[in-house]
Amino acid sequence: MATGREHNGAGGARRGRGGVQSVERTLDILEALVELGSEVGLVEISQAVSLPLATVHRLLGTLIQRGYVKQNRQNRKYSLGFRALQMGSDMRQRFTLRLEARPFLQRLVQHCGESANLAVLDDGEVVYIDQAQSTRILRMFTQIGNRLPAHSTGSGKVMLAFASPDVVEGIVRRYGLARRTPRTIVDFEAFREELERIRQRGYAIDDEEHEEGVRCVAAPVRDQSGQVIASLSVSGPVTRLNDRQMNAVIPEVMECVMKLSARLGYRSEPVSVS
Repeated sequence: MATGREHNGAGGARRGRGGVQSVERTLDILEALVELGSEVGLVEISQAVSLPLATVHRLLGTLIQRGYVKQNRQNRKYSLGFRALQMGSDMRQRFTLRLEARPFLQRLVQHCGESANLAVLDDGEVVYIDQAQSTRILRMFTQIGNRLPAHSTGSGKVMLAFASPDVVEGIVRRYGLARRTPRTIVDFEAFREELERIRQRGYAIDDEEHEEGVRCVAAPVRDQSGQVIASLSVSGPVTRLNDRQMNAVIPEVMECVMKLSARLGYRSEPVSVS
């Protein structure tokens, strides 16, 4: 059967140029399952990736254990598992999220004059997936892809505030509450109280908790189901984001997250800003 994977012979040559053979073979199998579609047998997969049956069977066993592949017990055929399908769905969601969030990031920069960020919670850490930079000489710059602690950042705190207590406790057990500045909350009970305040008012403030001289306002972005999937934030030097300016920035951030969430399918009553 022609599968469009005739390049696998060349793939063997690529593995000889520094690739990790077992990883590349595993990826070949996953790609073959995508291209072949539906349920396929061991022999068909072996032919598609040009690997011995025993090798394919061994790698499939690992993929099944990790949830990337599933096997029909009746006909012994294989197909993509939930984990692989979920990863694809997550990637599409993040692409849609970035696309929909871009106008709101730009609007925040225009209205607030400070850098605006889009972040998600990934494996217990904050990951910045998009940013619109301020045009000012002194500005906050966060490189896309940067990973930061959740407990000391506005984005992290606002996403943890709407997560389950089990998730919060698990992240704190794993990463701790390291002191980043004299203002970082490092006591767990105080941190839980902070998350409760964030839930009640609907936004988080990083008041020089992650970096001295930097303030941030962050609010939660929700999807169609109401789940918090990201945060929008505005960050800048405390010399500009003083109390008066913060009172102007907070409503802007809240309005943007409500409109972005609506674009993503979320329906809710308006949230008041205290």
